[in-house]
Amino acid sequence: MRVVSFLPSATEMVFALGQGGLLVGRSQECDYPAEARALPVVMRARSAFDGKDSRTIDRIVSGALAQHQELYQVDEERLRKLAPDLVLTQDLCAVCSVTPGTLQTVLETFSPRPKVLTLSPTRLTHLFRDLEVLARALDVADRGKTLSSESQRRLARARPDQVPPEPVRVLVLEWLDPPIVAGLWVPDQIREAGGVPLLARAGAPGRRTDWDAVRGLGADLLVVAPCGYPLSRTVEELARVPAHPLGDLHPARGVWLADEAFFSRPGPRLLEGVELLSDLLSGTGRPRRAYENRARPAFRNPLFMNRVPSRRPH
Repeated sequence: MRVVSFLPSATEMVFALGQGGLLVGRSQECDYPAEARALPVVMRARSAFDGKDSRTIDRIVSGALAQHQELYQVDEERLRKLAPDLVLTQDLCAVCSVTPGTLQTVLETFSPRPKVLTLSPTRLTHLFRDLEVLARALDVADRGKTLSSESQRRLARARPDQVPPEPVRVLVLEWLDPPIVAGLWVPDQIREAGGVPLLARAGAPGRRTDWDAVRGLGADLLVVAPCGYPLSRTVEELARVPAHPLGDLHPARGVWLADEAFFSRPGPRLLEGVELLSDLLSGTGRPRRAYENRARPAFRNPLFMNRVPSRRPH
C-alpha cells in the first residue's frame, strides 16, 4: 500500500501505528517524526509565512478566506507519479490543509483513483476513534485497537490524583495577534488535567478575542502555543515586541510558552498536552523533564524581566 498524507496529525498516527514505511508523500507541514521530513512534498502553502509575524499571517489568511481562495496548492504532477492507494486528509479547517473539494477535483483524473480517508476530530476522545479508523484503512486493525487502548490508559495516568479545592482557571491561546482562544479538543485537555477552561467550548472552533478581554478573564494559568509555531518561533516573535500585552498579565500560576504540537495537532501528542497541563497545575507547577525544552515560562524572556516581579507564585 502506498499512502500520501495531507494532514500532520495523520502522519504522526501512521508512524505511531508502525506503518511509516507505507508513506510515500506528505504535506509541507508533516514534519514529525523526523523520518517524515525525507518524504516528497506534494502540498505547500501558497504564501510563504516564514519570518512573518502573527498579525501579518492573520491578515494574509483572513484575506484569502474572505475571497474563497485556497491557502494551499497540490503538486498534481508529483502526486500522480507517487500513485498513492490511500490519501489522508481532513475537512475540519481550511487553514490547516487543502479543502476536500479541491483534493477530490485533483484526484478525479487519477486512474486508478486512490481511496481518500477524511478525519475530522473535534474532541479529545476522537483521537482514540481515529487511531482505530486509520489502522483499519492501513490493514492493521489489531494494532489500532492496541494503540487506542494504550492511549486511553496514558490519559488516565495524566489525570491528577486530587482535584484542587478551588477551580483553577486555564486559558490556552492558539494565536498571538490577535489572541485566539483554543477550542475543539483543548477544553477537554484542560479538564482532564484538572483545570477549568475559559472562553472556549469543547468541540467548537477557537475564539478570536483581544488582550483587554484576556486580561479581564482573570486566568490562573495562561499557556501560549500558537498553531504552527515551535517554541523558538514564539519566543522570537515576542522578542520583537518591546511592550507586548503578555508582559502585563500576572496569573497566579504564570504565563507559559509551549510548542504548538501539545495542542494544535489532533494526534498522539495531544496526550502530551494533557500531561504538560497536569504538571503545570499540580506538584511543582513545572513541566516534567521530557518537556523542559518544549515549554518555558514567558517571564524568563529578558523582554519581561524588568516589568514583572522576579518572584512569582506557582
